[in-house]
Amino acid sequence: MQMHGTPATPCCRFHDRFLTEVDRDPSTLFGDIQATMMRNEWHPGCFKCKADEASKGSSMRTEADEFFDDFTDTVRLEYLEITVGRLCNLACIGCGLEFSHTWDKDSIALDLPNVDKLPHFKKNAEMDLDNIDLDHLRDVKFIKVTGGEPFLHKQFINLVSRLADSGLSKQIDIEIFTNSTWYPKKVDEDALLSFKKVTISASIDGWGELNNVVRYPAKWTVLESTFDKWLQMRNDNPDKVEVMIACTVNVLNAPTLFDFMLWARIEKRVPVILQTVYEPHYLSIEHWPDWFKRGLKYTIDQQFGIDSKRFPDNRLNKAYKLLTKITRTTGANHDNSDEYLAEMQRVFDLRGHTLDDVAKFKRIVETFKP
Repeated sequence: MQMHGTPATPCCRFHDRFLTEVDRDPSTLFGDIQATMMRNEWHPGCFKCKADEASKGSSMRTEADEFFDDFTDTVRLEYLEITVGRLCNLACIGCGLEFSHTWDKDSIALDLPNVDKLPHFKKNAEMDLDNIDLDHLRDVKFIKVTGGEPFLHKQFINLVSRLADSGLSKQIDIEIFTNSTWYPKKVDEDALLSFKKVTISASIDGWGELNNVVRYPAKWTVLESTFDKWLQMRNDNPDKVEVMIACTVNVLNAPTLFDFMLWARIEKRVPVILQTVYEPHYLSIEHWPDWFKRGLKYTIDQQFGIDSKRFPDNRLNKAYKLLTKITRTTGANHDNSDEYLAEMQRVFDLRGHTLDDVAKFKRIVETFKP
C-alpha cells in the first residue's frame, strides 16, 4: 500500500508505526513482517485482522485469498493499494487528519494525540502519482484506491487517463472507494470504462440523518443523488461497472443497521460489504462492556427477529449473524463507557450534535447502563 507522506505498508489496515527499519528499507522491504508470518505468528501490525477473525471469523486477510490463487516463484507487483491523499470534503467521526484535511480544525480543538503530525501531512497532502513510471505497473491486475476522497485528487484522475492511454487499463480491475457526496465532473468516463472492470465502493455508514452525524458534514440528499449517478453508470455498462456499499459497523450505526440494509438491499439493490471498526475505541463494539453488547443484541433481535433465516435476502441474514458475533459478551468487568461517552460528546459538541441525533444508541445507553 502506497500513501502520501508515509512509507509503504503491506496493506491499508497496517499502520506504518509498526514498521521496523528492516521493513522500511527498500532492499529488505517488509523483511521483519515476512519473517514473523513465516513463523506462523501474528505480527503486531496485523491486530485489526486478528481482532476481526476472533470476533467474526473473517477479515480482510482471509478475504485476500481470492486475489492470490496462482502463486509462482516470480516476484512481480500484481496488486496495489493507493491512498491518493488527504483531500476530502468530509470529516467522518472514525477518520482523522491523516486521511482528511477537513479534520484539521477539529484535531487542533480536540488536541488529538497525533496533532503534532499535522504539519507533515499538510506538506504531503497528495501522493505524487504524476511521476509514477507506468512500466512498474506492467504486471498489475488489481488496483484499490482510497483517500481522502479520490475524485478530489487531480493526480488520481490523471493516472486513470494515463493508464487508459498506455493500454494497461484493459488488464486491470480497479476498485475506487468514494464517499458518494462528490461526483467527479472532470473524470474521463471513457478512460474509466477502459479498465477491465470498475468497482465503485461507496462508503456509507448509515441511513438518513444518522449518516450525516457519522460522516459529518455529509448531507443525505446529496449523497443519495450522487450514489444514484453511479448506479446509472452501472446500469448503462452492466458488464463493466459494479457498484457496492462499504459500511463500517460501529456503536452508533449498529442499532440502525436493519433500516440501512433495507435501504441498500431492497430499495437500491446493491451489495453491502460490512466491516467493523477497531479504532477509535469509543466507536468499537468490541471495546464496549457487556451491558452495551447485551443491549445492542436485544435491539437487533427486535428488528431482525431471532430467526435470522426469515429473510429471502441472504445479505440481511449475514448482517444479523455479524451483529450476533460481535455482541458476544466476554464476562470482563472493566467498563470504559464513561470515558467513551465523554470522548464522543467532545466531538459532538464541536459539530453541533447531541446524543439525541443517535437516538437508538442513546436508548441502549439509558436502558442498559448500570
